[in-house]
Amino acid sequence: MRRKVKKVGSRCLKGRGIILGGIFENWIYDLNGDETLNGFIFAEGWEEAKLMNAWYEKNKDTSVSAMISDESFVIRLMGIECDESGHYSSSRIKVVAECDF
Repeated sequence: MRRKVKKVGSRCLKGRGIILGGIFENWIYDLNGDETLNGFIFAEGWEEAKLMNAWYEKNKDTSVSAMISDESFVIRLMGIECDESGHYSSSRIKVVAECDF
């Protein structure tokens, strides 16, 4: 007998503002997927990118609880890319986010 499997539709979360450990960060998020979301969180500007880099180094070996778009997630940090030019700086962290029920 075949079982019916309910397929959950793919989701796309894009926006600005993440709560990490009770602290609001004005970072941009772009996440896509079904039950597990993959994507990036971004910071632009010298101060924001510097803050994100330090946060990444502190948390890179752990899973982190986060509120994104009014939903609770546990995110794993998969790597960081930094762009530092003379006039511009940005950082981008690759993440995997799972709903924290």
